[in-house]
Parts: sequence; structure tokens; C-alpha cells
Amino acid sequence: MVEHWTDSELEAAVDAYLVMLTDELNGRRVVKAHTYRKLSEKVGRNAKAWEFRMQNISYVLDGLGLRWVDGLKPARNVGNDVAARLIKLIDVRRFPPQVNTPTLDQVTQDAETQGAFDPGSASDQRRRVLASIVRRRGQPAFRAALIKAYTGRCAVTGCDVLDALEAAHIFPYLDGETNAVSNGLLLRADIHTLFDLRLIAVDPDARTVLIAPSLRASTYASLEGVSLATPAAAVDRVSPHALIYHRAKCDW
Repeated sequence: MVEHWTDSELEAAVDAYLVMLTDELNGRRVVKAHTYRKLSEKVGRNAKAWEFRMQNISYVLDGLGLRWVDGLKPARNVGNDVAARLIKLIDVRRFPPQVNTPTLDQVTQDAETQGAFDPGSASDQRRRVLASIVRRRGQPAFRAALIKAYTGRCAVTGCDVLDALEAAHIFPYLDGETNAVSNGLLLRADIHTLFDLRLIAVDPDARTVLIAPSLRASTYASLEGVSLATPAAAVDRVSPHALIYHRAKCDW
């Protein structure tokens, strides 16, 4: 039986990995063996154990569409429990760095402050609305890849009206780093909104839809237990680690 890794050990692994990745991105020499030796001396375990755990981190990052340290080839047998713990550590450390996203209440307040309509600039308002739709649908290339992977249908409802379909990121958008198809879902606009608000989630193991208790008396109740669509190409199939991340963020 593999010995259980404590939270402090996983935290040390993620922190050390972040240092190596930062050094690599800044053109500094990365000596992995030195990192493993320092971890062994400070935390315990042997160098081989640390190397394997670093490869697990690479696997989690790869599944989220994020950059990983060159030479640390992803090792897949990480286990959902450890993967979920690693993802939480990565998220807390903004790894890689990401911009703080405003809350729904903040955006709503901004919209009320700015006003919903300016009668003196109807043409500009039209352009803003169209630009907002484009942004909401997602980056064109990312959306096109998802449309191809899911054959033009919502992964949850099967809706085939392309104008109503949007590219949803599962792990938050990070300046193009997370535009891997495996980190996305093609969703009908209303489903995308509920997914982003974490009122709809997907069971990482069963790949079935879960809905928040607040939706169980609504028309969305019928989505509970619906199987998520599966792309034909294995490389396009949704990342289990991304789903673990999203489910862990739901407070129900």
C-alpha cells in the first residue's frame, strides 16, 4: 500500500514545483535533483518519491491545459483524492498566475452604476452588445474546437442551435493557457451561466450532471443524472481533474 501523503508534504511539493516552473519560464537553470534532495532533507521521503510526485503535478497541470516543467513527464496514476488536493493547492497559489475575477454582485453593481442604455449612442450600444456576445461565446478558435469535438451540440442538453452555444472553461481561463479542449465544454448559454455560478456540476467519475438543491424545484431538475456527451477523440474528452476542481468549488 502506498503511504499516505500529508497536506504539508503535498504543499511542499507544489511550492517546489512552482519555483522550478518560474525559473524555467524566466530562463534560469533548473536542477531537479537539487530540488528533490532539499525536499528530502527538509520534509523527508526519498528523492525518487519527490520526483514521482512532481510528475503527478505535471499530469494534473496537463489535464487542466496548463504548462508543466520540461522533463517532468506527466505520470497519470495520481488518484482522484490526491488530484483534488493538488488542484486546490494549485488554485490557492494562482498557478500559473491569474487575474482576480469579479463576483456576480460586483458586475451587477457596475452595470447599474453605468446604466443599461444610453439613448445618445445606440450604435455604440449595439457594438457593445455584439462584443459581449462574442466574449461570452469564448475565443473563436476555442469555441470552434469545442463545436467540432461535440459535433455542434450542447454537452448537457444536446441543443444544436449554434447561435445559442458557448465555450465554457472548467478550470478558470488563464490567458490562453487553459484553452485545451479537454478543459472546456460546449454548453447552451443558460447552462453555461448555471455552470459558471456552480449551480450545475458534473460528477467526475460517473460523468453525469449534478444540480444544486436550489434548482431541484425548477425546470432544470430534469437534468439531474443526465450523462455528459463524450467526444469521439480521446484527446478532446473532458479532463477529470478539471471536473474535480469545478465540483470542489460548489458549496453544496
